[in-house]
Amino acid sequence: MNTTRYFLSLLVGLLLLIAGGFFNADVFAQQQLRDVYEGTATVQVQGENYVVARKKAVNQALKNGLEEALKEMMGEEDFEASQRDLRKILRRASGYVKSYRFAEARDDQFDKTSEVRLEMRFFSSAVNQALAGLGVITGPVSENKLVVLIKETSFTSAPLTSFWDIFPISETQLVKNMMEEGIEVIGREQVREMVSESTVLKAIKGDLRSARSIGLKTGADIVIVGTALSSLRGKSAEKDIKTVQANINVKVVSTLESSLIAAKTDFSTIKHEHALQAELEAFDIASKKLADFLIPSFHRYWEKGVEAPVKKVPEAPPLSMSDM
Repeated sequence: MNTTRYFLSLLVGLLLLIAGGFFNADVFAQQQLRDVYEGTATVQVQGENYVVARKKAVNQALKNGLEEALKEMMGEEDFEASQRDLRKILRRASGYVKSYRFAEARDDQFDKTSEVRLEMRFFSSAVNQALAGLGVITGPVSENKLVVLIKETSFTSAPLTSFWDIFPISETQLVKNMMEEGIEVIGREQVREMVSESTVLKAIKGDLRSARSIGLKTGADIVIVGTALSSLRGKSAEKDIKTVQANINVKVVSTLESSLIAAKTDFSTIKHEHALQAELEAFDIASKKLADFLIPSFHRYWEKGVEAPVKKVPEAPPLSMSDM
């Protein structure tokens, strides 16, 4: 049964990959940084030369501000993993600064230090171009593209050791429904080459920064993450009919806004003499119901942006079933 399920999912996944075409990196739209960042620095004064110390403090504060911007764009994990490459950008932080102003500046005659706190704005296009040149992100975010990543637990198959081991039925069906409506979806296999499994699992548990990192790396302006669960709810002894329920829970995240566009849970219950067939049909129906609800919200977002985004926080409450 597990082998049959695997090949059915793989076949559907391959058909979707062919139907969707290949990833086109030429239609990237500009990724926007936050408007203002803050950087602070304290520098020791040498030989009573406070002018030189102030200049060094400003340069260090600009570097610290750019570091914060990069962490926000990439996520803490990817930022730390890319430290060696990012040094090339951070060394010339001032070159990416559009403007800055002193929020605070103080020379300490007793400790012989110069301290500054700056508010700064960066050239968004220059930062993105530099990151893409280093291969840290694929490029600025593309309009009207989705990524769909669902962690699925099925009672008809053995537990998987890796998130990437199989094409989940729920994810495959949801992608199919999106593509049938003319929405471009970046394939799972392409995402696998760009995003770490740990980043995906954090996003599925509700980490908005990780979801945003997926969007930045793949070039998608909308990221859909969630969980799916199938279970045997009952069995008729006389007719050997199985009752199977499929639940899908997703959150839709805006890459540019780092905020929730929508969240939805849906389910379907199917009776069939073959458990695998019942599971496939249940996931298909639940996915279709989800797509019917979500697709209008995508179009509203693309037309108007996020009108009332969920409050931005570093950690969002975990999705139900995320501990599967």
